[in-house]
Amino acid sequence: MPKEVKIEIPTLEDILPPEFTEHTLKAYKEFLIALRSLIDAQIKKIEEMEKKEKKEIKKIEIE
Repeated sequence: MPKEVKIEIPTLEDILPPEFTEHTLKAYKEFLIALRSLIDAQIKKIEEMEKKEKKEIKKIEIE
């Protein structure tokens, strides 16, 4: 009859303290917020460029 051997492998939750996980999640959130601010700034620049282009085009009627 075959013998069964069980080996338990610890998960990250078993190894890392809860405080580490909490701080890591908060840091990741802040990193994503920082990226969002960069994206928002670039979108704003593009929108301003689009507005300038629209203002520069003027229809001139010649009689």
